[in-house]
Amino acid sequence: MRTDIERWEAKYRKADPKQALQVDPLLQAHSDRLRGDGLALDLAAGACHAAVYLAKLGLMVTALDCSATALSIGRQLAQREGVAITTQQADLDEIPLLAGPWAVICCLRFLNRDLMMQMAGALEPGGLLVFKTFNVHHLVKAPAFNSAYVLQPGELESAFAALEIFDLSDGDDPARAQSWIVARRPGGGTGSTGES
Repeated sequence: MRTDIERWEAKYRKADPKQALQVDPLLQAHSDRLRGDGLALDLAAGACHAAVYLAKLGLMVTALDCSATALSIGRQLAQREGVAITTQQADLDEIPLLAGPWAVICCLRFLNRDLMMQMAGALEPGGLLVFKTFNVHHLVKAPAFNSAYVLQPGELESAFAALEIFDLSDGDDPARAQSWIVARRPGGGTGSTGES
């Protein structure tokens, strides 16, 4: 939606364009699974912290986001970190998932169920999914948050039942306001994203 894009543009215009790399703990925890030289997709990449980290692990990363300003900040971050990423501005509520196949798909703090349903099929055999966003428990501390954009308990395990799950927190703990999954598409060799 245009209003969402304008909101994110306004946010990133106020952001520090020289911010240091901030790596999500879930990515750090699974860095050995993520190392490789395949293609990676970072959805709703924002200022591209996940994309840059994945590039530092050897992947060729495409970062998608609706905010041109955020992607510009991300390109600067990649340059400072000595890696290359490809960026593409896109309204993720309007486009289908890029076909891939992808060795890694990363999606942090964004929920579009239509895209979510396409992710498993867009992974190459042995490809890895890293997905994390707010769940229904987030509404306790942020009641104004749009409830359409929170996961329900058990939703990730159900949505990605065809994948081999390595790490799952699926909204069953009220103390955790985010749910996540790290999972692999079956098949493929024992390459870097296919290790167990």
